Amino acid sequence: MLEVWYKDSSIYRFYIAFITVLSQSVFARFVEAVGRTMVQSKTAAVLRAFASRPFYAEGSLFYRGFQGLNQKTYAFRDKVYGILKESWFYRKSTQSFAIPFIGAILIPCVAFYAFIDEIGRDLFGSSALFGYWDEAFLFVAAVFVVSQWFFKKRHQPLVSTPVSNPMILLIGASIFLLVMNTTYMQVGIEGFRVVCEYLLWFFILNSFIDNDKKAYLLVRFLVYAGGAMGLHGILQYIMKVPTPKGWIDAAEGSSGTRVFSIVGSPNILGSIFVLILPLCLALVLQRKRGFKDRLVFLVLLGAMGLSLIFTLSRGAWMGAALALFIFCLAINPRWLILLGVGGCGALFIPAVSSRITYMLSPKYAISSMTGGRLARYKIGMEMFQSHEWFGVGLGHFGGATAMNHKELFPTTFYMDNYWLKTMVEMGLVGIIAFGILMLTLVIWSVRSVKQSSDYDTRLITAAGLAGLCGVLLHNLLENVFEVPYMVVYFWLVAAVVLYFGLRRNKLSSF
Repeated sequence: MLEVWYKDSSIYRFYIAFITVLSQSVFARFVEAVGRTMVQSKTAAVLRAFASRPFYAEGSLFYRGFQGLNQKTYAFRDKVYGILKESWFYRKSTQSFAIPFIGAILIPCVAFYAFIDEIGRDLFGSSALFGYWDEAFLFVAAVFVVSQWFFKKRHQPLVSTPVSNPMILLIGASIFLLVMNTTYMQVGIEGFRVVCEYLLWFFILNSFIDNDKKAYLLVRFLVYAGGAMGLHGILQYIMKVPTPKGWIDAAEGSSGTRVFSIVGSPNILGSIFVLILPLCLALVLQRKRGFKDRLVFLVLLGAMGLSLIFTLSRGAWMGAALALFIFCLAINPRWLILLGVGGCGALFIPAVSSRITYMLSPKYAISSMTGGRLARYKIGMEMFQSHEWFGVGLGHFGGATAMNHKELFPTTFYMDNYWLKTMVEMGLVGIIAFGILMLTLVIWSVRSVKQSSDYDTRLITAAGLAGLCGVLLHNLLENVFEVPYMVVYFWLVAAVVLYFGLRRNKLSSF
């Protein structure tokens, strides 16, 4: 009934009429002709061949070695499993409803990482033990997936993805730099933890996701988390929550409330929306989605979109623009026209036009060069050139770890550029390892979009690719990966993309 009412509404009829007129316009026909020419070109053929390349885990030396070890332990694990089945604990756990439920819901709760972390710090921040909750969660999740592999999946091949080896390379490079180039070991260990600890969630999520139901549960929970922040952000905007002075350039003056929801920073909130908003859009557009389900996601999409605007985060806007551009390009290039119209319309919002106009003004350039981003980038580049190969040391500059040790680094500051911060701390060794990992992820995410088995799956992989690229761009303007749950969310989306694009067909044929 609700669906019939919606299709009879003036808004829906106006949308259909607008799309029809737009698709028949001269400009649309020109874009379509250009698109056909590009698709039929030799360059496009080469790119299609490149994107269609399948992933062969057997080509990896690491995979062959670990898979060999996996096969040699089959008999031992069978024996241990037989003994375990006779134990009192196994009988009780299999008869209990709680244990299977905890196993099914434990890892998907990582989608609410931001809520657990931020709200928990507000409630239990005075307790020293709470600071270790994320390590405890990581450990329990790791024990769960390892036990699943050891017993229930003992005869299945190991899970491998194209980014596993580059990730091991980055961890190895970080260990090398920690040992060889650390002035303050405690600070170095904290810096190493920030770089490497949260990467481990990718391996956990890869092992956990072995069917569509689990993958969609993670995506759904992540969208619910982002949508809740979006609704909360709108509430903050309506209530005109005061904006701390540090979030507005003194030369710019007040440009309105900047929403920050539970995360405390409008820039990080904006980055969360950059990552999650395309996934929510993909769920809205899926053909097999029921109307009521679609309506819920549409509301959450609108909430995140409005809150993204209300963050007044220029870096997040740029990331979102890139993300939506990639999504439209991957699914239907004609949508780029709508994206352009929407982008131009956003410029008429006073707060948006004020922020953009100020960024393009001489005042911003002067302010940025004297004490803002450009001044910090200049100092960062000078430090990188002085410590070109190995950097100044993990955690020794430009991020939260160094800021927490101001007594050791009195001149440090937030770099507001994670790429440059990594260059300064880890030198060429670290930034090359980090760059290889990100380049590998983007390339295989593109291939995941190309190799998706159906339209609904392609929507998810394209949305994931879009969000990942948007966050990588935002990292050029903020220390996004300094926030633990942003790293966890980033690799959660990466695991979902690589599952739907590369691993899904192999698992279904196993």
